[in-house]
Formats: sequence, structure tokens, C-alpha cells
Amino acid sequence: MGNCIVIAKGMLEQERRSGRVLMGYLLGFAIMGYWMRGLFLYAADIGDPVNILEPFCVVEQHYVNLLFLVLGWLLVLGDVPFIKGNLCLLLYRCGRKRWNMGMLFYILMHAFLYAGAMAAFTVIVSSFFGYAGNMWSSPVYSLARDTGNHIGVKYNITFPWLMMMRTMTVPQAFAVTFLFLYLYLVFLGVLFYTGALLLSGTGGIVIAMGAHLMGYLRMMDGYTESSLLARAIPGNFIDGTPGYWLSVLLFLVLIGGIMLLSAVFVKRVEFHWGT
Repeated sequence: MGNCIVIAKGMLEQERRSGRVLMGYLLGFAIMGYWMRGLFLYAADIGDPVNILEPFCVVEQHYVNLLFLVLGWLLVLGDVPFIKGNLCLLLYRCGRKRWNMGMLFYILMHAFLYAGAMAAFTVIVSSFFGYAGNMWSSPVYSLARDTGNHIGVKYNITFPWLMMMRTMTVPQAFAVTFLFLYLYLVFLGVLFYTGALLLSGTGGIVIAMGAHLMGYLRMMDGYTESSLLARAIPGNFIDGTPGYWLSVLLFLVLIGGIMLLSAVFVKRVEFHWGT
């Protein structure tokens, strides 16, 4: 286990200097900022502040935002399966099994950093326009009651999750929203990585994007239960009962199953590394 953590930390150190990774984060910030702008404009027009934790809950659960936010994450992982110049030495010292576990640990760690960066970005920006506390704000409450989508059309932002507001405080909603985003990023990350092991980097991105877009299409067709993208939006399943935790269980099972597949595929991969 220690070797896996060392490998993952080494990957983080190498990747943080990558222009591709930086562009992935900047793309994520730009996408989050675009949808936050609508919420802040609406709050300014009605003259009421927002809770600094609310923009993350609102923006992350806006399905179009989530559709594009994933692009930044996949750009961050663009080098999977992370075949570096020191691969020969790593495989000699720790073997394929530990190397594979190290790569999976890296995805777990980096997904947390990416989701955390997006959440921190919304909180920092919101601190100039809002307040801290447990109470939901008037602008977000009005969005939740906007059944005719009049506000949504004008300001290009929606939050139809009134039940979440009734059953959770803002910090609770923030934590649940963060958890669901993190699990969805990990799911796509390990799917991308495992597909790249089996096929190639291009094959991995096709598989990950295919799963992502399929979830979007299923959700648009009304099949929320079978859409993984819809499952990453907790408001879809919060109805006053703890049933939304089934989505967490589903993601954990999928992530665990894909990780087991990667352990099988890594034994058969013929690596080609440079100098």
C-alpha cells in the first residue's frame, strides 16, 4: 500500500506541472463561472445576498453545467494510462499490480482535488456577494419555486430542488453535492483509465465520453433512474427519504468493479515507453 501511495504522489507532482492539467482546471473554472454569473445577476437584481455555499449546490446540479464540467476533468486525465519515461523502473521495482493500484490512487486523489478546486472557487467568488450560515437564501428559494421556469429563462440558471431545501441545511446540501460530484468524477476517471489500458488513450476517452453522453441522453428522455449523469445530481433523488444513498452505493459498486477489471487488464498490457 505504501508503494501505491508513493506512486500516486509522484504522479501528482509530475502532472501538476503539466499545461494540459492547468488548462483542464481553467476550463472547469470557466464553466462554473459562466453559470454562477446568472445566479449572481438574479441575486443582485432582487437585492438579496446568497449563502456562500449555495452557488456550488446550484451550479453543480445544473445538468448542462455538469455535462460540460466533465470535459475539464477528462482533459486533466488526458495522458492515461500515464506511461512515463520512468515506467520501466517502476514496473521493475513494484510490479504491475502495485503500479496499477498507484494509478488508481492517483485518480482518486486528483478527482478529490478537482472537485475541491471547483467547490473552493465557488465559495471564494461567492464570499464577495453573500453570507455564511445554515440558512438558504431568498434568491435560491425563489429559484426552487420557479415552476414556470421564468427566472431560469431570463437568467439561464435553475434549481428545482425544493425538497433538498426542506430536508437539508446548506452545509449538508453542499457536502452531499460534493460527494456526488466526486464519485462521478472517479467513475469516469477509472473508466477512462481502464479503457485506455484495454484499448488505447483514444479508446479510453471514447468509452468515458460515451458513458457520459449516454447518461445525458437517458436523462433527457426521462429515464432518470438509469442515467449515471442524473445520478450525479442528488436533487433528482432527494424526496424526504435516504433513498439518494442508493446512488452512492451504485457508484461505489461500479468504481470497484472497473478497478477489478483494470487489475486483470494490466497483466496483459504490452507497454511501450520512451526514454
